[in-house]
Amino acid sequence: MKSHYDKQSDVDTINVVLFDFVLSVCTHFDVMDIFEIILGSYESFVIGLKFRFKSQQSKERELVQSFNDHVHQASIRSVACSSKYMVSSSTDETIEVYNMIRRCHVHTILQHSGTVTSLSFTPDESHLISTSDDGSIAIFETGSWKLKKLWDKAHKGSAVSYLAVHPSGKLALSVGKDKTMKTWNLVKGRPAYTTNHSSMSSYYFFDKIIWSPDGQHYALPLNTKLMIYNVESAGIAVTIENNQKIHGISFLTEHLVCFGSENGSLNCYDIIKKESVWEMKIGETRVKCLTKVNKWLVTALSDGNVTVWELNGIQKPSKSCSIFLDCRVTCMTYNNNFSKSENVKSESEEEADIKSDIIVGASVPKLKQKVKRKLSTNNDQNKKLKSSSKRKSVLNNWNVSDDI
Repeated sequence: MKSHYDKQSDVDTINVVLFDFVLSVCTHFDVMDIFEIILGSYESFVIGLKFRFKSQQSKERELVQSFNDHVHQASIRSVACSSKYMVSSSTDETIEVYNMIRRCHVHTILQHSGTVTSLSFTPDESHLISTSDDGSIAIFETGSWKLKKLWDKAHKGSAVSYLAVHPSGKLALSVGKDKTMKTWNLVKGRPAYTTNHSSMSSYYFFDKIIWSPDGQHYALPLNTKLMIYNVESAGIAVTIENNQKIHGISFLTEHLVCFGSENGSLNCYDIIKKESVWEMKIGETRVKCLTKVNKWLVTALSDGNVTVWELNGIQKPSKSCSIFLDCRVTCMTYNNNFSKSENVKSESEEEADIKSDIIVGASVPKLKQKVKRKLSTNNDQNKKLKSSSKRKSVLNNWNVSDDI
């Protein structure tokens, strides 16, 4: 039986271990941070916003700028984030890679000869998939950024608008200007089948497709229509008609889909009961982007208003906080890597890993990598967003966290 002193020694050891753990966590992120939003803008800036508590004692929350970068030469078309990397694409035909742990730009991918329209990581974060107006879909290995597979004429040479990876990581759906939807087998590295929608009116544009959380449904917006498909039945589960053009889309649950409209309204629809759950007006301009992060819904209007809402089941969400960016938002994703930072591999470890989930295709010579540089903040006078003459921009008053 242990003596009193032995028990006290064990308690002291546990306390030391707990202290070291808390200290290691605190060195990676501020305990007040909840998650980070990444936005792309028409003005070619990539902007980071941290959603956080105002103080350790306060329950009030705020959005503050964490970084902004102007590495692209034209408007941003897509952003995507894994637990370690963030990537952005532009009409300048490049893909820029950032290390979000070290907070620096690490690589440029020059694969496409047209606008890079969408970016997405596979669920296991082993690969990055890009689509382009040049008609191709490319798959890159995360970390080394080597080209592993290329479908140069994915939609018969027509521009590829968007690609969404299934939550299982085994397949993906893409839509293109040829008005077809293609299913890709990512395990075997080949197309599975094609759905032709060319009979639809020229009024409809195929520019986005979204999977539900469990992958049982996917949503296809077509101007004022939102078509929800059921994977099991391989048919349309419900068609949602709206009097305004539909823009941002996000599944709140497997059966609740939320979408924004041209007139600044936000709608939630139950695809099982086939009825509207709630609707509310959140602005005067189009709801450009939506994304759900845990119990939060983030909306971005095209005029630069970004708002975080707290979800309340089937009730209307309550506003938590907002910020105005003096820029035109084009795309959005989120960085929720705070809890994962302890398990993130180094770049050398990633390059040494053997990743065989996707069949390896033709590769290209490794491009010369740019010198790493830190992400800029609003203190860099040469990289400010354009100020508005009508209203004062919030950029000049942003408080940038010290942990960058």
